[in-house]
Order: sequence, then C-alpha cells, then structure tokens
Amino acid sequence: MFSRILLTFLIIIGLLFSLLACGRGSDVNTPAPITDSKLTASSINERMLWGIWDITIDGITGDVDIVQSRTATFTANITRLIQPPAYPMSLLQVIMNIPESDIHAGKLVFDLGLSHPLLNDLRFRAFDCRGIIMAMGGNVGIYDPSVFYPTSSQTHMINPDGHSRWWNQIEFTTYETIFGYTEGVLAHKNFTSTSTLNPYKLHTPSLEPAQPVYQMNLDDRATFPVSTLPLFRTYKMQFDISSFPVFGFKYCFDVSWALPDESYYPIFPVEAYPPEANCQEAYYLRIEEFEEIPYYVDEWVGGGDLQFLLTIGDWQAMGGNVLNEISHVWIESPTLFGIPIDVRDTMEFVESTHDTMATYRIYIEDMLPSALEGQQILITVESADPDTYAPQIGGPGPWIYPDSPLAAYYFADVPVTNLTPDGDYAYVYFVPDWCATMRTQCTENQQGDPNTSGNQPLIANMMKQNIDGYYNDYTHVQVWEGKFGGTAGQSSAALQHTCTSLGYSFARTYNPYFDPANSRVVLVIGLSIPLGPPDPPFTNEEAIDMKEFIENGGILIFMCEASTYFWVQGFDELFDWLGMLMQYGGGATPEFGNGFTENITWHWMTDGIELYHYYSVGQWLTEDPHVLTLVETEFDEKLILIYPLPLE
Repeated sequence: MFSRILLTFLIIIGLLFSLLACGRGSDVNTPAPITDSKLTASSINERMLWGIWDITIDGITGDVDIVQSRTATFTANITRLIQPPAYPMSLLQVIMNIPESDIHAGKLVFDLGLSHPLLNDLRFRAFDCRGIIMAMGGNVGIYDPSVFYPTSSQTHMINPDGHSRWWNQIEFTTYETIFGYTEGVLAHKNFTSTSTLNPYKLHTPSLEPAQPVYQMNLDDRATFPVSTLPLFRTYKMQFDISSFPVFGFKYCFDVSWALPDESYYPIFPVEAYPPEANCQEAYYLRIEEFEEIPYYVDEWVGGGDLQFLLTIGDWQAMGGNVLNEISHVWIESPTLFGIPIDVRDTMEFVESTHDTMATYRIYIEDMLPSALEGQQILITVESADPDTYAPQIGGPGPWIYPDSPLAAYYFADVPVTNLTPDGDYAYVYFVPDWCATMRTQCTENQQGDPNTSGNQPLIANMMKQNIDGYYNDYTHVQVWEGKFGGTAGQSSAALQHTCTSLGYSFARTYNPYFDPANSRVVLVIGLSIPLGPPDPPFTNEEAIDMKEFIENGGILIFMCEASTYFWVQGFDELFDWLGMLMQYGGGATPEFGNGFTENITWHWMTDGIELYHYYSVGQWLTEDPHVLTLVETEFDEKLILIYPLPLE
C-alpha cells in the first residue's frame, strides 16, 4: 500500500508584538533606540526561524519532499521577540507626556515607540502592527456573551484606533507561544486581565504619533517595514484609580504577515506582498456621520430612530467589494435597544473612496435611550473567510483560540437630543421673572456688573421652535396682560428688540380673554397689581384655546413674578386644565446681589447660553416628572421650566 503524509511545519512564525508596560506608579524607563542591525532570525531562537514549509513524506520509500509554503498567512503574537532573552528591551521606548497626564486621577498620556525585531532580511516587512492594551472586562456582550470589555470606570484607552480580540489572556491559552498569550516582562505579575475585547493603537509610518487613524495612507497598507527607526503612537489611558498608585494591565503587539513574491528580492516593497499579508478581519471601522439620532426627555418621554454612515475597510476587498469579505454586521446596545441586529443585508451602499473601503447607510428603528449621555453601540463585523481565529498555516495544530467568529469591533457614542421630533410634542414655557425677560436693565447687566446675560438669546430660542400649523405662518408676538393690570408702565425694550431681530412685529394687548389670533407667539404676563386674583379668572375654555394654539404651531410663554404678585390658585387651576401637575411655591430672594447664574442645564433651548440673570424669582414646585427644569440656582430656584405636551 502506498501512503503519503502531508505535514505542515511552522519553523517560525513571526510578527506579533506584545507591547506596553504594566507600569507601577509613575516610573517609566526609556531605553536607548536599537542600533544593532546584524541580528539574524536564527540567532533569536532556533524555534523562531521566519518561514513555513510543506513537508511531504512517502510512507513506502521514505522520500521527503520539502517545499516552502506560498499560501500560509498568519497573525502572531511576537511578545517573545521584543523582550529578553530574545532581544534587549531597547525595542520599546516610552516617553511620558507629563503636561497632559494627571497621574492622581489615573490619566496617563505617553508616546510609545516600537522598533522592528528582525533586521537581517527585508522580507520580514509586516502589516497591521497593533499595540493592544488588556485590562478588566466588566461589560458583557449581548450578541456574543463571551465578549468582555471595560466599563467607563475601569481601565480603558481614551483614543483607541480600534478594538481587537487577539491574544487576550483568558482565551488564547496556548501560553508563551506566538499563537497564544505571552506575558510581557513589564506586565503586572499579580494582575489577571479579564477583558476579551481590547483597544489598540496602529503603528505604521504614515501616521504621526497623535494623528487619527483615518488619515493614514491606505496605499501603504498599514505596513510595518524592516527599519531601525522606531514607530511612535500616542496612547491616552484612563486607569482605574481604585488601585492607585499601581495601575495593572497587560499588553501585546499583534502583526500579520505572508510570504512575499521572491522576484522583488532583495527590496520587498509593499507591492511584493499579497493582500493576505494584511489582517484577515476588517482593518477599519468608523462612523462618518449620524444622520438621525434618538431623543430623550425623561424616563417617560423618549424614542426616535438611528441612522448613520459606517465605513468598513477590508484589505482583501479589492475593488470595493467589502460585502464579499464579511458575513455579518451586528449592532448592539445595552441602553438604546434590546436585541442585537444583523444589518449586513439591509445596509445601503453610499460610496467607495478606496479599493478596500465602502461606506454604508445603516438605519435602525425604535430607539429607547435611557439618558442624554452614555448611549453607546457596539458594532461587530465578522469575517467571511477565514471565519476563525485558528492560525492560517496550512494545517491543524495544538493551538487554543476563541470559539467565536473572527471579527473586527467598533464602539461609538451615540448623540441623543432632548428635542422631540416636530409633530410629536410642543412645549409650554414658564419664565418666573418678568423683569429679567422684558427689561434691558435686567437682561444686560445689573448694578454695574459687566457681564451680559443670555436671557434674550434664551427667549429667542423659545420663539424659534418650529411646530407645523397655521399659527407657525404668522410673524407677530403678542404680550398679553389683559388678565392682570398695572404693568403698562413697565419697559419691554429688550424683548421688543429680540422680536424685531427675528423679523416679528410686537404689541402689548389687554384683551379680557385669551385670543391668539394672527400671533406666532403669545407671552402671558402673570402679574397682579394691585394684589388680588384676576377678574375674570382663567377659564377651562381658555385652557382649551391655549392647547389648540400650541398644537397648531403657536408658542405659549408664561411670565410670572415673585409670590407677592402671583395668584397661585388661578395658575394652579390652569395647569390642571392643561394637563400639568405644577404649582407655584412662593418667592425666594436670591442671596447674591448681582443675580447671575451659570448653573444652566444643557438643552437644545439653552445651547450656547452660559449666563442667566434673574432679579426676583420664586420657586416652582413640580409634581410631574415630565417637566424639564432648565435653569436651577444653587438654592434650587427653578428659573425656566418647559413642559412637553403631546400633539394629536
């Protein structure tokens, strides 16, 4: 019987670097740069010669046929290559950026440089050299529960170029090999990393240390050339300060390589290497633009859809055929929606700016954000071929790797607005200081104070709200004080100037009943001089007319003074008719003389407003959680309130 046995022997595998120090305190050693160019691959370690051969043994004759493999490609962990005894520590350089660091707060910024460990042959040019930082993983993936990544309070990278699963400590357990986790000599020995998804920085000559990854020269294919010059990247780390002054983490350097075309000997430029020399998973993920974002008012009012442009780069996708190289694109979020969504087959192609890149429009309906901030999505782009972390060396081996598809990952913070979509909600505004809204001497400065307040820009923002309806077509502002007498002598110069600047006409009216006819904006003056309830009081019919006004494009603003001028019972009844649970809580005199506050809650209405001036205000008591308090003083005086009313 004749038999032939095909064995694939890996005599070296090379190019995955393990990097970055697990520093203790603030001690950082900065070795001298490498200058020895005579080191050969075989002198590093007999087991680490750089090359792969197919060896065929004839089972009858015993003949052996040895042919260098032309197809093997691999990603490898070369921590062993850049540290003793294989090589001196001068392969790594760490330069601390003290001005940008805050060690006591756990923020460290440093430039890390890496030199190539194999200088005797230019065919050792590598690709996609990534410095990976490993720490703790307090968050769990939804689509893949074996994915663990840091929470916001755990050690994480502030400026990652991407995220990778390669070489994490708890899954790649063929330890101390180039296809498993290898302990770095600078790593914290008493620390075990639990994260399986970790941030990285890309080291390549076309990127300056602090340059964003999207600016790299794609034609260079993220190469890591054979050179004595170190390649630096800026790492910005936020460490878990609970372990101060010892910050524990692990690290590695990951590179990819394939045999080059020998016809390029001895130079071996980038074009000598096949596309398979680069990493097999997507090398680039980036959201270019959010075209539609969800909204959040409070835990009861929120929703909307999410639409964004995602660019995917895959080195094997020549001609822009990115979808041929990926099997799934999973989107998940612990806060925006419940079930992970595979959007690969629904992505809309937008453009291709490079042969290996394509931009797609992704649309996801029915978001349920839990807050205005901290809303994040995780994008998992799975590779079609290869689809595993198994070493691509032509045969099986005793390697242990994740039981999950080979993938690239991307985290994105999703912006959320608290402006509900037009047609869903309108707002009723309450401004508890008539003087500070109307009068020039109150809105610009007070008692010689040089500051200028944002009171009028705030009123202008209110007037700019755009709700569909016939009142929206008018350009008139009515200051209605017919329910309350005694305000005719007050100046309204500041407010009138704001109205004029927006192209609105302006008039004060004294109609006995609410009449918004031909008005875009109605400001209801809530003063009573002399004291006493208005005559006649607000009626339920007026409340119905007010609702009809704002539902059809009108803007309703209540201006009210301190409690000595305010008729609590009448307004409380009106709020009830409008469907609001609110009441006025009495007058509270500001304790600081100039009446300015910077404590302004961010909202689309207060965007860009840094200072609010009030002269005499009271406190609103709110019993309804839908009420938005936009400005609060340090004494909890509610200066601006808005209430969202659903539109039919």
